[in-house]
Amino acid sequence: MIKDIKKIKRNIFRIFLFGFAIVGFVFCFVYIGMQFGWFNVKGSVSTRNSYFNINKNTNKNNTVSNNLQTVCQINVLSKYAPLTSVSIYKNLTSGANDELLRIMIDSASRRFKNDYLYNQDFDKCNNLNYKNTQELNVPISAYAWADTDQWNLMKEVFTRDKEIIKKAASDAHISPRLILSGVIGEQFRFFNNRRESFKNYFEPLKILASLTNTSFGIAGLKPKTVGIIEDNLKNKNSAFYLGPDMEHVVDYGKDIVDLESERMNRITDAKNPYYSYLYVGLYMKEIIAQWQKAGFDISSRPDVLATLYNLGFYYSVPKVNPEAGGTMININNTDYTFGDIGYEFYYSGELSDIYPIAVQ
Repeated sequence: MIKDIKKIKRNIFRIFLFGFAIVGFVFCFVYIGMQFGWFNVKGSVSTRNSYFNINKNTNKNNTVSNNLQTVCQINVLSKYAPLTSVSIYKNLTSGANDELLRIMIDSASRRFKNDYLYNQDFDKCNNLNYKNTQELNVPISAYAWADTDQWNLMKEVFTRDKEIIKKAASDAHISPRLILSGVIGEQFRFFNNRRESFKNYFEPLKILASLTNTSFGIAGLKPKTVGIIEDNLKNKNSAFYLGPDMEHVVDYGKDIVDLESERMNRITDAKNPYYSYLYVGLYMKEIIAQWQKAGFDISSRPDVLATLYNLGFYYSVPKVNPEAGGTMININNTDYTFGDIGYEFYYSGELSDIYPIAVQ
């Protein structure tokens, strides 16, 4: 009996001894393996760690540096994850900084990292700017004209001249967006025919084209048309008459000897385009008055007003179903009429922070 007890104790001791030996061996083996990296799982720890510490490990040169690239990336993401893209866009419009937006977009993109088309479109966004959108064939707007360098220039000028444009619109009692709906058609027509001049002169100087020949100034006004606009303001019997309050809005000084010369100076003054915008506004206002007297309201029809601005007073015939049209212009491989451009600009949302859209 005593021998059996001693044998059991001896066996238990041996078990503990061998157990400690095995544990010690395992610890030694693991330690050595860790030193030599035998137990590293490729891609798991390092990838996940870099994901959660994206602020520290991302090259600052890859951060989204402007809203154009960010919007493009959000648009790509919206095809795959519309709900997530809306959340990111809300952060963009609420003023989130570039770094935060980049992290949100990178995080959302992880799910689609193996999708070839997703990565192809996303890479285009990383190289995107206003100068190379045509080469990359990446639309940045729903409108072909808004993807052009010409519009980028016009937008800059219209922003710079906002006080002049707003004053002209106020004096003409008309929406400034309607005025611009006519002006941009004239600018696109000029730049479309003189691409080299645009690249070498107008774009570097950040100025609009001042037309010559038969139409003049940034709005392509004809002196004869301007004379008709002025006469309509005074003629109480004209269908285009705007009322006594508007009769003297463009009066000339009493010391003016050469009226035609002064009229030309007004519409060709590149330093102060106030009168160019004013006459466009007055023209459209007179057209609206003519149609209202005939029982038709086109005050909220930028397509019709831009068309008639292009065609002239003679073609303004009030009727039930007016149609948009006018001169055809090819912009960014898309055919537009004056009416098309006027309508699309008016409802595009472009510059609406400066010139709000008014729907009647």
